[in-house]
Order: sequence, then C-alpha cells, then structure tokens
Amino acid sequence: MTESFATKVILTIGHVYCGIVAVIATYLMKFIEKVARVLIGLGQNVTGAKIVMPEYHEQRCSTAPIYSVTDKDIVDEVATKQASTFSIPEDQLIEKAKEIIRQNIGCNKPELLSDDFLFSFPIVGPLRKAEFVHIYSSFGVSKAMSGSPNYFNFFVDPMEPNRVWFSSRGQYKHTGDIKFGPKVIAPTGKTVVTPPQMLSFSFNDAGQCYKFTGGYSVDKTIGNTEGLGGLFGILHALGHTLPFHEGHPWKPSLSWEAYAKHFPKLQELWK
Repeated sequence: MTESFATKVILTIGHVYCGIVAVIATYLMKFIEKVARVLIGLGQNVTGAKIVMPEYHEQRCSTAPIYSVTDKDIVDEVATKQASTFSIPEDQLIEKAKEIIRQNIGCNKPELLSDDFLFSFPIVGPLRKAEFVHIYSSFGVSKAMSGSPNYFNFFVDPMEPNRVWFSSRGQYKHTGDIKFGPKVIAPTGKTVVTPPQMLSFSFNDAGQCYKFTGGYSVDKTIGNTEGLGGLFGILHALGHTLPFHEGHPWKPSLSWEAYAKHFPKLQELWK
C-alpha cells in the first residue's frame, strides 16, 4: 500500500531524526575514545605500563592455485596439492592435528607445540606457548562441560599446504566448575550449543604446530550463544557474559544504522 503524503513526511522526519542522532552519538563516542587512548598512552609512557604483544606469524608456506581448463574460479584441489613442496604429507598432517586435539590442544603434551607457537583467536591473542598452556589449562572447560566440541571436516589447505583446517559444532552441558581468572562459575546444568566454527593448526617442517586459530563463527543463527564463538560464547550462554564489548553478541553500530538503514529509507520513500 502506498503511503499518503502526510505519512511520508512523518516517516521522513523520523528517519532523519534517528539518523542524525546516531551520527552525532557516533562522533561523540569516537572523540571520547580518542581522548581516552591519548591519556592511556601518556600513562603507559610515563609509568612503563605498556603492554607489548607478539607479532602475528606471517604465512610460511604457499602453493599457487591450479585450475582446470574449463573452470577458472574453482581450484583443482588434487592438482594443487600435488604441486605442494611441504615436507609432511596430507594424511600425516591431519593425524598430527587430531593428536594435538587429543592432548588438550597440546597442553598435556607441550612438545607438540613449537617454541614460537602463537594462539591467535578473533579477540584473544596472540598468546605465546607458555601463556597459552597456562591459561587454557586453568579454565578446566573439558572437565566442566560434558559433551563434545564435535570436531570434523579436517582438510589441508591446498594453497597453504602446512595448514590443517577443521570445523566444530559444540554441544555441551555445564556440569563442573569453570575457572575464569579469579572467578569460578559453579555448575548450572545449562545446555550450550555453539555455532559452527572454523579452526586451524599451522605446522613447521618438524611437525610441530606454530599457530592455532579458531573461534570464527560461520553461522550466527545456529546455537544459543548468539553467534559468539570460543569461550566467550560458552560464558554468554551460561549467563556470564563478559563485561566488555567484544564479549557480547554482535549488534549493529549506530553509524551502521544511520547510513545503512535510516538514510536509505529517505530515497525509498520519495522515489
């Protein structure tokens, strides 16, 4: 049904008002954050309280994609993998990835992880080997959450042949204590279903893992963590959402609502 002229005017005023408020709020928050970061920087320089993070690992191994004669957009995985010069065969690499998982992501057998190992998740990290082993072991998630992360779909990246990708669709029940820093979360009996997530291990020529990535949700509509992956998602589903923005489910920014929602409606109303 076509809106009347009066309805269009009212809707226009509404969208303009909401959009302007959102834009003004966005710039105010950016200004406050910029001032805060300057003040924090001064404090770090004066007191030496600067936090230095390790640099992310660069890609160490690559194979140029090979295509079939009739298809330029889909990689010929068999041919590309056959062109790999990495020293460890695909089946052995996948087995090494599974062994790391069996050993509590290497925490029970740290020699599976290289000395330069880095844990690199979307928010947390990069963490060096010793820090990762200490933190990951202290959570006690494997003991606190009955069920399984349900890892599956292990495969070697044809264009990065030292890297094993795999998926997870976790299903758990909270039956034990979870330790998160000084906080202990007692058993709630709640069920946690995580969204499908992608993870990977990258290996050196000695067969040790030097990079672990994961926590990347690929479908936020699945499960009850509202799209959050990793431990953040588990804590949110248990009712213990972390007190910072990154620990909350994603929601559109005010500037997104202004420029992608409210302002485009003006053109639709008057076309």
